[in-house]
Amino acid sequence: GLKTAMGANVSHCLASSKMDATLLSEIAAIEAKGTVLTLAAPGEMADKAVKHTPKLELASGKVTIAVAHGMEEAHWINYIWAKDEAGAVIGAVKLAHTDTPTVTIDVPEGTKSVTAYESCNLHGVWATVATPVA
Repeated sequence: GLKTAMGANVSHCLASSKMDATLLSEIAAIEAKGTVLTLAAPGEMADKAVKHTPKLELASGKVTIAVAHGMEEAHWINYIWAKDEAGAVIGAVKLAHTDTPTVTIDVPEGTKSVTAYESCNLHGVWATVATPVA
């Protein structure tokens, strides 16, 4: 009885987690598609850099990532995620065009820096510079 209850509890936690395996594999596939663009290196999309580069704010063990980008059915931010200094994903969210492109992620203890990423369905992946965790 107890074992089953605990097992059910664990799977419920995993199902509600923003860090499920499907999400991680979707992000890995997006990253594999091409160059990650930045404000400093926007490639051929310099005119799109400001709107697409995420803003990252660290406070009290959390990172808040916001993208100043419109959300419409044909053009939206479909993923936002963050990585630590080793390149491990520490948090991620998949967005619908009806969502607000902002997410707050817990920063694991011992993390030295955080880099925020976003994926636009039309204009690729954009990242911040690595930001040290105070």
